[in-house]
Amino acid sequence: MTVSLLEPNRMTVIKSLIAAVALTVGAAVQAATIVPVSAVGSSSFPGYDDFYAIDQGAGADTSDWASFGQGAGSSLNLDLGAVYALSSVSVTDRVTSGGGNLSYSGGTTDFTTSFSLTVFSDGSFATAVGAPVVFTKPVPVGPTGVASFLDTFALGLTGRYIQYTVLAAGVSNNPGLSNISFEGTAVPEPQTWLLLVAGFGLVGVASRRRTAATA
Repeated sequence: MTVSLLEPNRMTVIKSLIAAVALTVGAAVQAATIVPVSAVGSSSFPGYDDFYAIDQGAGADTSDWASFGQGAGSSLNLDLGAVYALSSVSVTDRVTSGGGNLSYSGGTTDFTTSFSLTVFSDGSFATAVGAPVVFTKPVPVGPTGVASFLDTFALGLTGRYIQYTVLAAGVSNNPGLSNISFEGTAVPEPQTWLLLVAGFGLVGVASRRRTAATA
């Protein structure tokens, strides 16, 4: 029996596809900083819009999202853009409380002392997946800058749609955030794993056929 000249080419294509999928999986497991791609607040004080909680670049450190008199119960629905295994969350509380937005004031009357993070099944934020994870943080004493309002917490959640909810805050009833971000790794989609498994299967079949053809 003879071996078709097409067989080596087919094997090369299959191996190239497997390598490409493997690279995708490898990139997914590398830890990275995750900034939500969208944020929708339960309410927003005029001039303190919800997108300020996730903005980046110049002025981002002194731009706040503030709820509109909601106090405890204020929430922010976050879309991370993909499913991630989250290992930590960093939250910078409002840094403009008592002043105007886009300018550091260091006031703490709106400071959030307790909040929760909840994973939801989709972008409607109608069905929670698991129980909320609750965090507490002390009010900064004598804050000297934006860093005084930053807290980082270990996390063990997996999901794309995360709701941040204020559980307890200061007396001014306009709690919010200057910034929120996560650390974690992307979770490969099921189709990626299926392609990888199928690729290895095709290599195995092709190898057996080559062995049989040359026997």
